[in-house]
Amino acid sequence: MSVDVESVNLEQIVRKVLREIGFTSEEVGIDCDNCQVIINVHKQSTEIADAVHTEKEDLDMGAGDQGLMFGYATDEWDTKTLHPYSHVLANQLCEEMAIQRKNGDIPWLRPDCKSQVIVEY
Repeated sequence: MSVDVESVNLEQIVRKVLREIGFTSEEVGIDCDNCQVIINVHKQSTEIADAVHTEKEDLDMGAGDQGLMFGYATDEWDTKTLHPYSHVLANQLCEEMAIQRKNGDIPWLRPDCKSQVIVEY
């Protein structure tokens, strides 16, 4: 599926996501309604687009030039997601902090709070 970059209101999307995350004032780090949004997006390279989309079966579609990669050597992983277990735990901590922040139980937490899981052997 191809989307014309110019037909999408990226600034509107950015502001909506910032609001949903909780960046609603300078006091929490960003004011979603008054921050400056700089858009620097261009069309995908035709070489990548052709390699990913041209005459491909649905199951053979690739991600093109998008991706996120992390990893390290470990023998502990989540059997459901196959991610390193410490990564799964850190994500679960962040999810719980977001719930606690949004429902007001921990009002001093900010939308960009972090978690860290240290595994020592």
